[in-house]
Amino acid sequence: MPGFVADLDDEMLRHLVETLTESGQAVCLYDAEDRLRYANKTYQDLFVGDYEGPFTFPDILRYAHRHGLGVRIDDGDVEAFIARTLSRRRTAPCKSFQTDLVNGRWFWMDHTILPNGWLLTVGADITALKHDERSLRQAHDAALLASRTDVLTGLPNRRYILEILDERLGADKHEGSSLCVALIDIDWFKAINDRYGHDVGDAVLRHFSQVCRERLSPEISIGRTGGEEFLIVLPASSLGAAARAVNQLRTDFPPAVIGECAVELVYTFSAGVTAALPQDTRSSILQRADRALYAAKADGRNGTRIT
Repeated sequence: MPGFVADLDDEMLRHLVETLTESGQAVCLYDAEDRLRYANKTYQDLFVGDYEGPFTFPDILRYAHRHGLGVRIDDGDVEAFIARTLSRRRTAPCKSFQTDLVNGRWFWMDHTILPNGWLLTVGADITALKHDERSLRQAHDAALLASRTDVLTGLPNRRYILEILDERLGADKHEGSSLCVALIDIDWFKAINDRYGHDVGDAVLRHFSQVCRERLSPEISIGRTGGEEFLIVLPASSLGAAARAVNQLRTDFPPAVIGECAVELVYTFSAGVTAALPQDTRSSILQRADRALYAAKADGRNGTRIT
């Protein structure tokens, strides 16, 4: 049974061109010298506009750049862009890529080099897909942030601050840098809850977290490990410097302003600080910091102890 053979008479070719014109795809054909020989309406609207020639690929790119058409060039250097593009434009007989345009649309471009050296390009509008992709990425980022964040305070939650500690411990061993941690516990927090209620207790936790964010330097990480307890990870810090950072946090610590009546509630915190040792694991370094914290509480609270 003979295979299908297209009857490319004048009428068929006319219908084919009409179809390409109305398809919504961007279709063009460049000859072996990179001169534009055919462009449907979509391609002309996107890349050519009112340009009157010469219709070489580089000249079209230059015109488009000057008149707000065509491909978005991040650094604005059209000549460097042309050089980069020409160096890889005909390196493979077939290739596909996505590109974003000045007008905000995205196209998936298919390049095919024909046997005579001419280059056929067919571009499909994927703007809606890119928007969906961006929405999915934003949703993923939001979900990841939520999974790492303590809902009440906005700080890293227990799981995430411990991940940060693990990462820093690994870097400390690999790079030989110093690392310290501090465990902090708000003093007499149960009494605050019992006397004023859990809403006030929550307000104190939020207040403490906000003050820490404002006072600790950006390279220091702090997270809530549970209840009224917090973990601070201080990279590239000596034991003395870490203790000073915690004590500076305590100096003139502002009271929490509670409720519409703006009642000021004064509270304090205790801290235990330790430095990482070469053989330390997460468990061993936290155990030492916890012992130092217990010592601070035993000594009357509102202080820092090191071990």
